[in-house]
Amino acid sequence: MKKRFIMILSLVFAICLCFALTACGGLFGIGSSGNNSGSNNSSSAGSSSSSGSSGNNSGSSSSGNNSQPKEDNDGTFIYSGASIKAASTSISGEITIPAERNGTPIDTIPADAFKGCNAITSITVPESVTTIGAGAFNGCSSLRSITLPFVGSQQGNSGEEAACFGYIFGERSYQGGVSIQQTYDTGFKTYENFYIPSTLRNVTITKESILNYGAFQNCSMLTKIELNNEIIQVGVSCFEDCSKIEEINLQSISIIPASLFSGCISLKKFTINSSVDTIGEKAFKGCSALSSINSETAGTFIIPDTITSIGSAAFNGCSMVKTIILPFVGSQKGNSGTVSACFGYVFGSTPYQGGTSIRQTYSTGFKTYEDFYIPTILRSVTITSETVLCYGAFQNCSMLQSITINKGAQSSVGEKAFENTAKPTWI
Repeated sequence: MKKRFIMILSLVFAICLCFALTACGGLFGIGSSGNNSGSNNSSSAGSSSSSGSSGNNSGSSSSGNNSQPKEDNDGTFIYSGASIKAASTSISGEITIPAERNGTPIDTIPADAFKGCNAITSITVPESVTTIGAGAFNGCSSLRSITLPFVGSQQGNSGEEAACFGYIFGERSYQGGVSIQQTYDTGFKTYENFYIPSTLRNVTITKESILNYGAFQNCSMLTKIELNNEIIQVGVSCFEDCSKIEEINLQSISIIPASLFSGCISLKKFTINSSVDTIGEKAFKGCSALSSINSETAGTFIIPDTITSIGSAAFNGCSMVKTIILPFVGSQKGNSGTVSACFGYVFGSTPYQGGTSIRQTYSTGFKTYEDFYIPTILRSVTITSETVLCYGAFQNCSMLQSITINKGAQSSVGEKAFENTAKPTWI
């Protein structure tokens, strides 16, 4: 009985001690986080202000920073921060995308932004835009002209699908879209089929630096491509089979790559700037309307002395040339004993309308000859800075009436160099 009384007394003492400690904690500010919170709520005005600020920041974070920008619709466009898209597919006519909205620069046109806007006839994209998504203009089937800061998804693209002109029109078919294949690299199956409006005629590029391999390849609907002067590099086949283009200016490139204008049957003139040192193989192949290079005189090609290399068949199919001025004979200065040392090398071995087949022997060995096709109307050739004329260099060029060569090559002339052709004049 006594033990039970002591146990009850101890329990009562423990409960009283617990209540006492709780009371002391409240008095001296020591307690649980729940009591702390209660203390904050009943603290001074300064503390309340700090606590309120913290609450507001928390609210801002949940409803502002982690959410999408508020959309702004002006009837033509929907703005979402720095991004823009069509307000509806019914917008029509000539569309100019603004460079900014309420002080915010417009830098993004997302994928499918103008998809299905089939009444737009012209689009101008400002230089503030730095990214254009895949198929942004898919289905713009009435489009006749477009102005862009770059080609593909962004400036300076290279070696990828997004570097092709067709990228912004997408891979999905639509009524009024023409399927074209564009190659964007030299690897296996590095091409894509895009659908470009059949009505599209004019393209203007305002702020590009690099045009990728095959950038405008097969854009046979285009009649005019205007490029900014800051383009320093163009890829292989960049304008291949742009069959309606008559003139393109490339003022800052240093290499004319292989097949650059191959199949450009309407190209009439071209200027090779003084920084170019290489003309790639088949660069002007099939340019049957090309009548002048670096000249205002129809039928005259002037290849500047800055050129150090010309690829095989670079001028194959250029049937309009009557006069050609070259720094050397064949592929490079001082060639000897190879097929690339023959005059016909730059015109190639592929037949074309307006070309005459001639056989040129380039060495005394077995079957050391090649059949080239040289423009039938070619009459005059001038060589400005050669050092060696190979065996059979001008052999069988019976269409030529005048061959003028710098004296530096006179002391090194191979056998049969002028067999069955005009005698040279040395200057």
